[in-house]
Amino acid sequence: MANSKQKIAAEPALYLYGVSPAGKPANKPARIGSPGIDGIHAVRGLPCGDFICWVSQVDHASFAQAVERNTENLEWLALHGVRHQQVVGEIAGQATVIPARFGTVFSGEPALLENIQSRRTALARVMAHIHDAEEWGVKVFAEPKTAAPAGDAPRSGKEYLQQKAARIKQRPERNDRELQKLASALEKIAVDSAATGKVSGAQPHLLWQATFLVPRKQSKKWDATLAKFVQRWNGLQRIEVNGPWPPYSFVSDAE
Repeated sequence: MANSKQKIAAEPALYLYGVSPAGKPANKPARIGSPGIDGIHAVRGLPCGDFICWVSQVDHASFAQAVERNTENLEWLALHGVRHQQVVGEIAGQATVIPARFGTVFSGEPALLENIQSRRTALARVMAHIHDAEEWGVKVFAEPKTAAPAGDAPRSGKEYLQQKAARIKQRPERNDRELQKLASALEKIAVDSAATGKVSGAQPHLLWQATFLVPRKQSKKWDATLAKFVQRWNGLQRIEVNGPWPPYSFVSDAE
């Protein structure tokens, strides 16, 4: 009995990066050049019925348990988080992929296959929704007005209030009507959109932000629409775009 337990513990666990639809033929998925999450084992596509599961081996003792141990180790999380994202990004460049959550580890193939089977309907539905589409983030910043010279320190309460009023006038103004026009124009191109949290003071002059799921075939229209608003808002509001990314924000229904 002791030998049996030792054998089970020695079997490699599987780290999951994401799930793609099975290719044709299903047993010949694309090759991934990025190193696995542990920096040692290669990433491979494992046929899982109607899907391909992108996995790499990890040592159960040194990695699978380390995920839980290092939840507050920022250096460890940064290193392994980058590896995870690199693999998912490379997969997304070759196939539709539902990214797995960082740190998703299975004890072996049977456990992974059972999990995929239990989520088969949800995976198929999300796969159809994100097919041949990419995630893009869009932020709009107000262009700040040129600051007036600081001047001397206020000599009275009245001067202090006058200087404060002047600084308030220099703050960028939010044009909700224009922002709504941009949002509507982008939503007509995208197949889905998601809010990215409440705008706060963490990023100076940030007015609006959202994430969009954009079909690759609409990329030219997407670029042209953004370019139109860049020209339209020249000197007033600045558009910052990041992407393309795997569709991280649009796959929660598959979990």
